[in-house]
Amino acid sequence: MPKPRLSKAAEQLRSEINAKYPKRDKRSDGWIGDTAHNARKSDHNPDKQGWVRAIDIDSDLIKGSSKESWLLAEQIKTIAYKGDKRISYVIHQHRIASPLKNWAWRVYKGSNPHVSHIHISFTKSGDLNGKVFGI
Repeated sequence: MPKPRLSKAAEQLRSEINAKYPKRDKRSDGWIGDTAHNARKSDHNPDKQGWVRAIDIDSDLIKGSSKESWLLAEQIKTIAYKGDKRISYVIHQHRIASPLKNWAWRVYKGSNPHVSHIHISFTKSGDLNGKVFGI
């Protein structure tokens, strides 16, 4: 199995978020799957070529602002809705958005409600495409 490597689109988005929120909490950040992720299908697990197509961004972006993470999740969803095919789906605060319902938020019923972080998954088209998102 090749060494795990993060999608270029994921690297770019994380870099833009870090620039926009330089003092943000990163304790819930992550990209490569832990033991729990390895037991199931997850974009945090490397594929056969080693690509990891998911990042988690801690929801504490600005100290004292609980709304900021929702605004960021909405911005990422809107970028995808407007045609950026590198984003597969976004999960945050018991909600998921994807092309399945034309990027409308709907209830997320998975075991992790993604309250402490925003989960962003990427498509294969983002593996080598690190174009700016405009966050």
